Amino acid sequence: MAELLWLLIALALAISGLSGYAIFGPLTYRHLQDRQRVVGESAFDPAFLRWILAARYRYHGDPVLPTLATPARWLLATCLLGAAGVLAWLVWRAV
Repeated sequence: MAELLWLLIALALAISGLSGYAIFGPLTYRHLQDRQRVVGESAFDPAFLRWILAARYRYHGDPVLPTLATPARWLLATCLLGAAGVLAWLVWRAV
């Protein structure tokens, strides 16, 4: 029973993080496009995802950028944490 609860919580984290990032990620990317400071080719490009997770937006000097990028960073981290939880559950079941 505990393992199913683990899976449920991990899936909830992954889905909520992904759906939240699907809102804030493209908003952040579009804000960078408007300022002619594009990182990667889209909001789901691995280069942009690394840029968000490393919090490099803090060094741009744009006062509005952290208000968009910080939620995107936390939601992306939540999604990755949930995905790691699902993978841990899969390994747990395989053993």
